[in-house]
Amino acid sequence: MRRAALAIGLAVAAAAVADAQQPATVRQLLEDRTVVSALEAARTTEPRTIEDQIRFCEVAAPPFKEAARGEVMRKEFVALGLRNVRGDRVGNVIAERSGASPSPRLVIAAHLDTVFPEGTDVTVKRQGSVLAGPGIGDNCRGLAVLVAVARALNQANV
Repeated sequence: MRRAALAIGLAVAAAAVADAQQPATVRQLLEDRTVVSALEAARTTEPRTIEDQIRFCEVAAPPFKEAARGEVMRKEFVALGLRNVRGDRVGNVIAERSGASPSPRLVIAAHLDTVFPEGTDVTVKRQGSVLAGPGIGDNCRGLAVLVAVARALNQANV
């Protein structure tokens, strides 16, 4: 499931850079060498994506108090070379990655907060390949995939 989410994110992101006048099919995209390269980059960096997922999750983000996790994401987006990195008045972190043309635009999003109250132990525990912790699957994976998609697109020069 993790790889599928990342593959879908990469395919959708690649579709956004396709020429707006020539719609591409998923099959055509999956045959494109830069998309194949991005998917391979995502596969080979999956351990790093898991580590990011854990790192993001271990920053407390109770409802309406997700500023610390937002700052971690802001720094990550800057490190990835994304542009116009900023926060809005309610704490969302927004960044842009230029494509081959200014349109169409694609939004990939994940939420920062968890439903767990302030003071919850956010330590992630491992049992084999299973990760357990508050928000590890719902939102921390999404945040890690946002970063992984940008990293893979950068690495493959999509």
